[in-house]
Amino acid sequence: MKMLTLLLLMLLTPAASLDDAIRLYEKGDFRQAASTFSQLKNSSPDDYKAHLWLGKAYLKIRNWDGAVREMEKAVQLKPSALTNLWLGRAYGAKASHSIFFTAAGLARRVLKSFETAKSISPDDMDVRFDLLEYYLEAPGMLGGGKDKANAEAQDIARQNPLKGYLARSTIFNKDKKWDLAQKELSQATVDFPKDAASFKDLAAFLLDRQDFNGALQNAKKALALDAESKGSRLLVAAASIRLRTNLDESLNTLNTLVTGLLTDADPSFEEVYYWLGECYLAQGDKAKAREAFKSALAFNPEYDKAKARL
Repeated sequence: MKMLTLLLLMLLTPAASLDDAIRLYEKGDFRQAASTFSQLKNSSPDDYKAHLWLGKAYLKIRNWDGAVREMEKAVQLKPSALTNLWLGRAYGAKASHSIFFTAAGLARRVLKSFETAKSISPDDMDVRFDLLEYYLEAPGMLGGGKDKANAEAQDIARQNPLKGYLARSTIFNKDKKWDLAQKELSQATVDFPKDAASFKDLAAFLLDRQDFNGALQNAKKALALDAESKGSRLLVAAASIRLRTNLDESLNTLNTLVTGLLTDADPSFEEVYYWLGECYLAQGDKAKAREAFKSALAFNPEYDKAKARL
């Protein structure tokens, strides 16, 4: 009788869809999302989306081998710029957690994947910036180099002048030429005064450079141009926390973000939880701050800023 009841329940329970699994992923329930994506993959082994999303969930739960395996399958089924980009990211994540000789081989695969993605979709700015970062970080023996980074930034600027400012700023940042980096981002807001991204990029830079007033002003401008931007909302809250102003409003913003949906284009859960901890500290609530920092590390045990606070 119990077996019959169980079978009936299984028949009556609707199967999870890809959208259901993606919602779990965007709620930060990465392990449950991975389980659901895995079921979808098994039931539809030729659906590249199931493999792609399972690989992304594996990255979140730090299953590097699983992520690489699923991304490789996604590329095999659908050799697009998107799948190659994420395959490169999976190789990169595994490389950063491997011994030197293994990492070197994986790094070459990262470069190949990014360059393949670029050849498929040369106007994809996510691809172009991941490739730019690779050129900046990797040594020449692994295909990196400052000359390649500069050439990439120039090409980005030709295709997308606004992103060109960010690309040049990224290079100046790597060289610790803060004034030149800021000059690029500031000029972007002059040339593109109606584009929220220009103000958001400048706000993020100023926050890192501890110019909290400047960060707050530019984050508010970005939010005025794009009220739905979760990144801009986080920047407003973060700058306010550092300035010890509007703490209740910042707390509300952060709680709304962390209990909502966060896509890959939004701030990460660990970042939001980190700032939630900083907000609690600013309010003098050390116990809640500690729990928030622990939550940040639960999402990413390598998140240094939260580790330092604990």
